[in-house]
Amino acid sequence: MAKIAVIVDSSAALPQSIRNSFSITEVSIPILFGEETFLGGKDITSVAQLVDMMSKKKELPTTSQPSPAQWEKALNEARDAGYDQAIIVTLSSGISGAFQTASLVASDYEGLDRVEVVDSKLVNMAQAAQALLAAKLAKEGADMDEILAQLADFRTHLGVRFVVNDISHLKRTGRLSRGQALVGGLLNIKPLLDFDIAGDGKIAAVGKVRKMSGAKDEIQKAFDEYLSKVDFPVRAYIIDANNKKLGDKWLKDFSAKYPAVTFERAEMDPVIVVHTGDGAMAVIWSRDYESYQK
Repeated sequence: MAKIAVIVDSSAALPQSIRNSFSITEVSIPILFGEETFLGGKDITSVAQLVDMMSKKKELPTTSQPSPAQWEKALNEARDAGYDQAIIVTLSSGISGAFQTASLVASDYEGLDRVEVVDSKLVNMAQAAQALLAAKLAKEGADMDEILAQLADFRTHLGVRFVVNDISHLKRTGRLSRGQALVGGLLNIKPLLDFDIAGDGKIAAVGKVRKMSGAKDEIQKAFDEYLSKVDFPVRAYIIDANNKKLGDKWLKDFSAKYPAVTFERAEMDPVIVVHTGDGAMAVIWSRDYESYQK
């Protein structure tokens, strides 16, 4: 039976303690302030730290992608640790070239019997949950094809809605693909967004609200529609970008409204906040990855 390693990039925002418990390796995504490069998950570890840097530096940040050498180093570490194969789970190819670069490295890598690269089609806990599912199945003895099939099924059950205070960051970094006309030029409007998970994994505007309370109402409508169509355990994540008080309130409200759903709280990864800006809120939902079995 092949021993399968799981590798993920830092936009998944998996705490080190969880990565360690599942033996998941992390590759850092660079955050750039002009000529200065900082590694997500290492040099910049929280949204608050990023926001502080944004207030002090003269330039707004951008992001890059892990270099081929970073992916190769992670694969070498897997090989040296005794793994035979590896699965790399990247953030959505619709907002980063990480998937394409990792795929090129994987196709040429000869140190392992097999390396597969998975486009999560999303970021943060939706990406993290896929890495956790892969690691869980690998530990249970599933082979590579079984794991890839389960991950493909998992992505069909993903949903997300998020809201940003200011659309300018997504426009500045070129991460808003569709719906700009819906929100462009409007003042005091908070765009409601999602990822095209079934398509190219890009960010699209699906609505607009004036207050965070309105955003929560719209997100709950989308969540209600999702729950009405499923017959499996659901896990959802309430995620904030330096907006802990509101995130905690949303968690309380969602947990009370949907007692059958397993909810978790998480902080948005600094790499993603470069594009969303401070104060963003997100809800991600999916079939509970723990309900999958070998």
